[in-house]
Amino acid sequence: MLLLLFIGSGLRLLWAADMEWKGDEIWMYETARQVADGNQPWPWLGMVSSTGLKNPGLSVWCFILLAYVAPTPLAMVRWIQGLNILAIWGLFLFCYWQGRGQADRPIWLWGIVLAAVSPLAVLFSRKIWAQDLLPIASVLFLIAHRYRHRPWGAFGWGWVGTLIGQLHMSGFFLAAGVWLWTLYTDWRHHPGFRVRWLSWLGGTLLGLIPLLPWLAYAARAPNQAARSWVGWVVPKYFIHWVTTSLGVNLSYSLGSYFWSDFLPQPRLFGVPTYGVAIAHGFLLTVGLWGLARWVRACRYPVNTLMAPVANPLGFYLRSFGFATGLIFTLFALNTPVHYVIVAFPMMYVWLAAILADQRRIWFGVLGCQVLIAIAFLALIHGTGGFADADYGVVYRLQSGWGQ
Repeated sequence: MLLLLFIGSGLRLLWAADMEWKGDEIWMYETARQVADGNQPWPWLGMVSSTGLKNPGLSVWCFILLAYVAPTPLAMVRWIQGLNILAIWGLFLFCYWQGRGQADRPIWLWGIVLAAVSPLAVLFSRKIWAQDLLPIASVLFLIAHRYRHRPWGAFGWGWVGTLIGQLHMSGFFLAAGVWLWTLYTDWRHHPGFRVRWLSWLGGTLLGLIPLLPWLAYAARAPNQAARSWVGWVVPKYFIHWVTTSLGVNLSYSLGSYFWSDFLPQPRLFGVPTYGVAIAHGFLLTVGLWGLARWVRACRYPVNTLMAPVANPLGFYLRSFGFATGLIFTLFALNTPVHYVIVAFPMMYVWLAAILADQRRIWFGVLGCQVLIAIAFLALIHGTGGFADADYGVVYRLQSGWGQ
């Protein structure tokens, strides 16, 4: 486990100058830099989102604070990478300590290990982008909620739960899903469990203060969120949950180059080995087989495939997965894959639960995802990115860094 955690940390730090450098990243850095240097007033709102609405101000305020200690884009992305590494190691140590004596502790730990090396998790740890701050926020949210029976935990749950949606709108869906599932679970399965609701309310009200400028703005702005009946028929949140846990959706970043340039990797002496394609085939096979096991377990609960609703593993798999995904689906949103980052790291813990009794297959999944993550970073480093794909041309080439 420790070896893979170190590998995952290294992948986040490797070739930082190869980071994405497109409109969102440039806007975020330049705005933060201008405000930190005193050349621009403090912004009360963030950049315009895909819905046509501007994001809450917190989405850019975090980067303004980073700009005071990070004088260059490369320095800023190093801070982002460091916060993501902190999220992984912090949650791993918390679960190792807090889960002592519990049978599901290995599932939590192996799930976090997968989150450390999984390709999309690595990709979303290397950008000057508000979504890249979601993992550390989700970890704090999860830990605070775990201690909701204590005043500080309930306060932190309410506070972080309000702030996480201001980083990215997907956070509002997560906070709502966990809140609703908490009401249901504690009422039905923990009748004697006392949530410190007054502390939660205090934290929530405190977290709402920085949202006030955005609420005033949103009340006047037209809502242009992309909704359609397709969002009900095709539950993209759940699809992204599965493919992200398997590490097979880097076509999100590479576009058509996923098929023409990435699957033939790695190349030995210029000859394609198609190792990445073989790894994808293995992961997709395991995924289909694992889904079949999980569906059967939904009807006939066995072992750890369907953890009891009342225990922490069962609660967070259902609240981060089912409840949050159901809200996404009911809103009929066209959910992109980067919205699922907010559920970090539960999609990986879910896969670890499915394969908990299949150790050899699990090691194969870990090995394939490490291979895919390394091949992806090597391809980007070797090509400098792709101008007509989502990744774009890397910062190193656009800025002349290192020349």
